[in-house]
Amino acid sequence: MTITNDLVKISVVIPVYNVKKYVQEAVDSILAQTITPYEVIIIDDGSTDGSGELLDELYGHLDNVKIVHTTNHGLGEARNEGSRHVTGEFTYYFDSDDVAVPTLLETFLNTYRSHPDLDIFCFSADSFFDTTPTVQQPLPFYNRKMDRIFPDAISAFNTLSGYGSFYPNAWMYVFRSNLITENNIWFKPIIHEDEEFTPRLFFKAGKIAVSRAILFKRRVRAGSIMQTNRGERNVVGYIAGIKALEQLRDNAGDAKNRKHLGDRISINIISILNIVKNDKVTLSADVAKQFHELKRRNKSLAVTLADTCPRLYRLTAFVKRRINRIIYA
Repeated sequence: MTITNDLVKISVVIPVYNVKKYVQEAVDSILAQTITPYEVIIIDDGSTDGSGELLDELYGHLDNVKIVHTTNHGLGEARNEGSRHVTGEFTYYFDSDDVAVPTLLETFLNTYRSHPDLDIFCFSADSFFDTTPTVQQPLPFYNRKMDRIFPDAISAFNTLSGYGSFYPNAWMYVFRSNLITENNIWFKPIIHEDEEFTPRLFFKAGKIAVSRAILFKRRVRAGSIMQTNRGERNVVGYIAGIKALEQLRDNAGDAKNRKHLGDRISINIISILNIVKNDKVTLSADVAKQFHELKRRNKSLAVTLADTCPRLYRLTAFVKRRINRIIYA
């Protein structure tokens, strides 16, 4: 059953690149929401597999769907292009190979009714395998661990970070559209673009609502950005993100803000260490030099342990999260 929404206009931006096998299920999960989105803006980012033609065929006739075809510039710029077309008060970035729970927008709207000054709505997500994996492996689960309203986004960032439930993934947030336009917050043209985008968004936002509700299903598939073998491009993306986070940290003021941004930097440095070790990536001289400088500037116990004793790092990270949950309860 579709519920009428005359309260707030919600725009959904969907970047699409070579996902012909999945894109109909993804877009249909947005169009089948119990609250109809005000507009759905689909950016065909130079697909070469017929995804763009399929989108025109399936959705080109719908009044609330706008399809924009561009040359390939990557996920971040595709989202930026979508935001340039947004006219709704709130924006949701949705990925074109995943599935939205039917009540995603309704759950946001119910929260907005009680908190019309809301800037960001955060929710939980889980995952499913597209095909049965040949080797048993755990599925990612994105649990917020709380239902809570925060008067400002920075306190939300610190608390979620303390709980280990701050996730940079853009598809886990519905946010006020003018946060981007008024604060010039755009995605950088890199891989892992969410890592620095979402913290910047939080540090410009006001009231935040956090929900345990699982409203998004992430498809884990062979060939996706997250599942393919990683290489130097991934490292370059993380380095660019870390540099942006360093700037944010240096201007964050409060010691608690700086601490949690520093933790985000450490997480990204550890991601690079894992790429270099697990994927056996040899970095070029310039990238290796940049990474060495980042490690020098951002020394931490977490990075040292992750580099020298991963098992002890995982144990201390677990203990740290438990302690933080007591502190931030």
